[in-house]
Amino acid sequence: MSSTSFEESSNWYAACVGDKGHYFHRNVILPRIKQILTMHKSSKIIDLACGSGVLQRWLNPEIEYVGLDISKSLINEAKKHAKKTQTFLQADITEQLPITDTDFSHAFLILALQNIEDGEKAIKNASMHLKKNGKFIIVLNHPCFRIPRQSAWVVDDDKKLQSRLVSSYMSSMKIPIKTHPSKKSSSLTYSFHHPIGTYIKWLYSSNLVVEKIEELCSDKKSTGTKARMENRSRKEFPLFMIIVAKKVS
Repeated sequence: MSSTSFEESSNWYAACVGDKGHYFHRNVILPRIKQILTMHKSSKIIDLACGSGVLQRWLNPEIEYVGLDISKSLINEAKKHAKKTQTFLQADITEQLPITDTDFSHAFLILALQNIEDGEKAIKNASMHLKKNGKFIIVLNHPCFRIPRQSAWVVDDDKKLQSRLVSSYMSSMKIPIKTHPSKKSSSLTYSFHHPIGTYIKWLYSSNLVVEKIEELCSDKKSTGTKARMENRSRKEFPLFMIIVAKKVS
């Protein structure tokens, strides 16, 4: 089992995500994916690092779907919600996948690439199983503004401005994350940071051409004395990045 698997943190992850995804899945990420992509009953989807199957629950149940994740516990959770057209398999998506199909119309990697040590191999696998002109959709915590331990909010009280401090960006990093930071004993996950150019290079080397990049901000609203400052900064510093790429050969 990979040291970056969410198996040890599966209970924590499942609780955070719930049946329909966490707040930003439901209110920001998945609604936007539905707006920018056209998926029909004839679409065929592979969901890499699918976790407990959040994307699957948002899809038309008639769409053929395969979800893969390295965590056995999360796959078992996902199977509880599976429809007849939906299959879940335990697999390391950086290794040869336990499927032979190469005709998927869409491949997804949602809020997972930053937790995979060899992200380039995951991208190559996505490309290998996509048909020509198939779409690959990646959702990331924003690589510029959401770097664990290397980015944070800072407040200038005199100017009444809240800004994002970034202390490192170009360096690739492996960053340990405690799932329960307040507890003495806490399971670890890892975040792997890379600059945007690295992701573009990985896509290009796998015959994937970027069609669209979107940056998604939080839709939450503050109240109280600092609400104006906080709401302004939310609109200026995106939480997530969506990359849509097309397989060209």
